[in-house]
Amino acid sequence: MPTRQISAMTLDDLTVGIPTCDDDPEVLGQSLHRVLDEPLTRPPIVVDMSRTSAVHEVIRDFAGRIDFHRYPESTGVSASRNRLIALARTRYLLMIDADAVPEPGWAMTMRDTFERDPRAAVIGGRCLPEWSGRPPALFTSAPALDFLGMFDLGEEAMEVPRIMGTTYAIDCERLPGQPPFSTELGRREGSMLGFEEVAFCLGVSELGWTIWYEPGARVRHFVRDGRATWAWMQRRAFVAGQESRLTEARLEPLPRRLNLRDRAFMAAIAPMYLAGRIRGPVGVEKRPAGAAAE
Repeated sequence: MPTRQISAMTLDDLTVGIPTCDDDPEVLGQSLHRVLDEPLTRPPIVVDMSRTSAVHEVIRDFAGRIDFHRYPESTGVSASRNRLIALARTRYLLMIDADAVPEPGWAMTMRDTFERDPRAAVIGGRCLPEWSGRPPALFTSAPALDFLGMFDLGEEAMEVPRIMGTTYAIDCERLPGQPPFSTELGRREGSMLGFEEVAFCLGVSELGWTIWYEPGARVRHFVRDGRATWAWMQRRAFVAGQESRLTEARLEPLPRRLNLRDRAFMAAIAPMYLAGRIRGPVGVEKRPAGAAAE
């Protein structure tokens, strides 16, 4: 179905929200500059759960242009995303992580994509890696990039079963529960669990809404120091195995073909993934299909 472009030249029904926690100030500054280049009528909302003042120093450079909220009592990224939803006063909320920089037209493209399907509730943008150095062998394979927070299904827009969480837009009138993001399943200090967005998307689908991938809304996701290593990847694979036990629903695969490099990466992390699956999520209750909120 062709996209019907919205007629307005400004985005008066969309707010940009950014959760941040001790992120690289330089990258955050780049991201804020790009966000403010979009035709927004409302200031972007930044919810900061940092333990240091680095983010606050960056925000001072954007005085009067950013709606800034300190949130040191946050229990993790899910709590910050729930707070962004509570603070937004528009139907649509476009979230982007503080370690990602959008390309021009990102916000308008996301908003336009809601016009493609009257049942759309979530739009995921195309997220590509920005490496600080040469990545290890196999880290540019599709499943490795999934673990690193990327989302790249190619050049065609399509309906998908779920999105990756670096950047996505949601229809705040179509949320699956209150609060919509589970703090138990989201990343927080001392835990690498990152299943809250999968649970959120399962809840959206359970309500009959649809989820889309929009490659025209592109961001560059900076891979943090320490993550482009096999040691970090093996730990993440173990947690992914634990996450596979968190829902009774069988997750539908993403619409793409795996190549030999993808399968080689999966073989390399299989022992740790299986070890995590055998152990299961300690102290976390399994969710029935579609249960996204606490």
